[in-house]
Amino acid sequence: MVDYVNKKPKVPENFKLLDGEEVCRVHSFKFTPPKLRQSGLSEIHRLTSSFDESGVGKNGPVIAALPSELQPSAYDGQGLYNVVFGRDSLRVAIDLNKHYPKLTRATLIRLAELQGTKYNTSREEEPGRIPHEIRNATDPIAIKLTKERGWGWPYYGSVDATPEFVRTLSAYCKLSNKNVEFLSHEYTDKDGKKQTIANALIRAVDWILMHIKNSPDGLVEFKSVLKFGIENQVWKDSWDSYHHSDGTIANHDYGIAPIEVQAVSHDALLNAADLYDTAIINKHDEAKRLRQQAKLLSRKIIDIFWTEDKGGYFVIGTDRDSGGNLRQLKIRTSNMGHILNSSVLDSDDKEINRKKMAILKQLKSKEMLSISGVRTLASDEIRFREGAYHNGSVWIWDTYHIAKGVRRHEKNPEFKDFANDLESRILNVINKTGIFPEYVRGGNEIAINTCTIDVFDHKVNRYNRVEQPPQEVQAWTVAAILASRWH
Repeated sequence: MVDYVNKKPKVPENFKLLDGEEVCRVHSFKFTPPKLRQSGLSEIHRLTSSFDESGVGKNGPVIAALPSELQPSAYDGQGLYNVVFGRDSLRVAIDLNKHYPKLTRATLIRLAELQGTKYNTSREEEPGRIPHEIRNATDPIAIKLTKERGWGWPYYGSVDATPEFVRTLSAYCKLSNKNVEFLSHEYTDKDGKKQTIANALIRAVDWILMHIKNSPDGLVEFKSVLKFGIENQVWKDSWDSYHHSDGTIANHDYGIAPIEVQAVSHDALLNAADLYDTAIINKHDEAKRLRQQAKLLSRKIIDIFWTEDKGGYFVIGTDRDSGGNLRQLKIRTSNMGHILNSSVLDSDDKEINRKKMAILKQLKSKEMLSISGVRTLASDEIRFREGAYHNGSVWIWDTYHIAKGVRRHEKNPEFKDFANDLESRILNVINKTGIFPEYVRGGNEIAINTCTIDVFDHKVNRYNRVEQPPQEVQAWTVAAILASRWH
């Protein structure tokens, strides 16, 4: 039975309802773009609690988001993410690594200090795992989440933060020969034991290898061990973001393997191998095995996640049927573009080149490309809604990440032109909205959500918040805009 907040919720014009859904709440908010706009530099200072450029990195990692200082909206969800998130902080650090190496260093140290050391179900902690959401247990939001979902703190429910940690560490060490010495840096882990960054690297790599070993198909998968843990432990963490082409939600009774996690894990293994070969770690045999494992994973990415449907693309991931048999989640999403920003496709092999061109064509299609950037979900997919959190909206960092990948292959002028076009689109978003939004609508005009819309899905018997206003100043949006100007 639906518990209506309004007797007759007024649904926005052209809002799409899926079969079995019923609107149960609509709440509108007013948003007026500020007449003045903060610069990306001033916002990165706020997000790092810095007074100037020299202070960036002195106070640890960035927090994920903040309300606008100039003209905050009436949306009561602002400020939900004003803490450190592992994935977000690493994404910001790697994008701004060349300009703010102190921030990268501080981020790596803080996350190493909180790296998992044991198995703890309430926190979803595992040895070597990098935390997802870092809150003090007395934080009001932490108290609420603990009461409602049983979470312990810090909460580790992420499958991508750990390989991203390895990649970010590698990027920092590659800045200069002197930075490799960072592997010897000592810190105290969460159990009060002295460790080095090299130890943190090895623990993270062992976590990746453990997940590959535990998968029947040799993939890096997620499956929450908590009844009310995050179901999709990736950046597209909405419960309905992983689904099949008919709209059916992915089967969470078994592990789910996201395509971009396989790619980042592949790169992490290669990056780690290079660090294992350094004089500080000196694990040459292990380095060889990591390269062999990466090669095997790259083959699986090509063989398991590619489909020739609709001209060819990488599917968002895999789940399993009730018998445990692997199935593709065959929907077109922005995730396919992330593979361009991986060494998986760094080859001039004829077949690899064909796949790269197919992905480029998909990303440029009217279904995938909006005025604001690349849609999270193609507009012809059943669950597409232009204001949905991960099923149709455009995330600025996501489009920038894709642009970085496209630029990796820019010796082909078609790729270079498209990378420039994507960066131009996200800059237009910032200029039009006057803020650094978490995401914008994936429609035919640059716009942000001004409603919270909740529906009840009778097919799966659960509520779904299908639309909500974005955070006004999102850290990885700020980083993407700064990096696009500095590259």
